[in-house]
Amino acid sequence: MILTVTPNPCVDKTVFIDKLKVGAFMRSHKCTCIPGGKGTNVSRAVKLMGRDTKAMVVVGGHPGRHVVEMIEQQDGIECVPAWVASQTRTITTVLEEPIHRQTAFFEPGSRVTETEARGIVETFRRAVAGARVVAFSGTVSDPAISWLYGELIPIAKNAEAITILDSHGPEFARGIEAVPYMAKPNVAELQEFVGFTLTNSTEQLRAIDVLHARGIGLVVLSLGREGAIVSSGAGRFQVIPPAIREVNAVGSGDALVAGLAIGIMEKAPIEDAARTACAMGTANAMSWDIGHFRVEEVHAIRDGVRVVRMQ
Repeated sequence: MILTVTPNPCVDKTVFIDKLKVGAFMRSHKCTCIPGGKGTNVSRAVKLMGRDTKAMVVVGGHPGRHVVEMIEQQDGIECVPAWVASQTRTITTVLEEPIHRQTAFFEPGSRVTETEARGIVETFRRAVAGARVVAFSGTVSDPAISWLYGELIPIAKNAEAITILDSHGPEFARGIEAVPYMAKPNVAELQEFVGFTLTNSTEQLRAIDVLHARGIGLVVLSLGREGAIVSSGAGRFQVIPPAIREVNAVGSGDALVAGLAIGIMEKAPIEDAARTACAMGTANAMSWDIGHFRVEEVHAIRDGVRVVRMQ
């Protein structure tokens, strides 16, 4: 089973219109609503690929209850809520369909008290039982608990779960101190961590080596449309997706994490796991709905993914 941890989930609402007019009353012809957050995206992709997953989320208020209901009822995924008093955020995206332009409104995340933070840790301690892989995804809702991954990762390791970290900023730094098995930053996130620019592959590999020197066994550097660099004891290579018509890339990095988590859980060769993971991320970008690609698309795209060895 793959457990995902999302400390800052959201109600992810999209309003579809023809043209946005500032200061006007706009009427939408369509609206969608899904449980948002990086870990929930990972769980959704894992479930679509036919594997078992649980989603732990930190939630509060009516929006938090809505997130839990959507995870369980819309996505069919077991949800483990850690409750706080402060209300879960809503992200509203206005999509102008004819020109495919997005305008997004982000509410502030939940505040977390010290007592609630200890409750999150205890909820995780129970949730991790039986997990083979744990993916820690996204940032926390309250800077006061930026230490969270640094405390949860050792608990997961003590439960003999393989740990994956996909975050940035203080949460990433504290998580790296706990030495997860895998880290998946993008270029901007890794650049922030190492403190030097990553404008070419030489600098990118140098930054990856900084993480290896910290004890990280598998580093996956996301390159967006250009795929990813995968580095481990088995070698280094770039996975390059085929060209597609991109519709919405949000959640593609999470689909990539899901594919790698599946490969790690099933002890697949890392090149095979990375190829499938890249195909999953690419399939996700081909539709608006996050994590609603088809398995058949993944298999078709996988044949077009190139794996290039790096020196």
